[in-house]
Amino acid sequence: PGMCYRYEQIDASHEIQFNQVEGLVVGKNIRMSDLKGTMAAFARRMYGADRKVRFRCSHFPFTEPSVEVDVQKTDGSWLEIAGAGMVHPVVLKNGGYDPRVYSGFAFGMGPERITLLKHNIPDIRYFWGNDLRFLEQF
Repeated sequence: PGMCYRYEQIDASHEIQFNQVEGLVVGKNIRMSDLKGTMAAFARRMYGADRKVRFRCSHFPFTEPSVEVDVQKTDGSWLEIAGAGMVHPVVLKNGGYDPRVYSGFAFGMGPERITLLKHNIPDIRYFWGNDLRFLEQF
């Protein structure tokens, strides 16, 4: 995990700083269906078997194609929990893998957003507010 910073309009679900956990899978015959299945299985294990997941097209510099992974909230709205995509062939080649033989997928997800959804926390800013009443409940 690492701390990330970005230019962002701060609101209940966006912050200028956040942690990010990244995952990378590289192997033979890794497909988009593997990525989608992995992310959907994660969401079901984290939030329950009936939780809906959607994938929206996006762009990230090191993956092609790229998607954003959203999970449906209890109020019916959606929250993005991860960015993901198939590892770009140039990235594989630069990592010493022959992209004609190997493929892979990568994702990055923020623990704060995952926790927002898991515990129905209404505002991501609570994580950075240093209020012990909030922090001690975890």
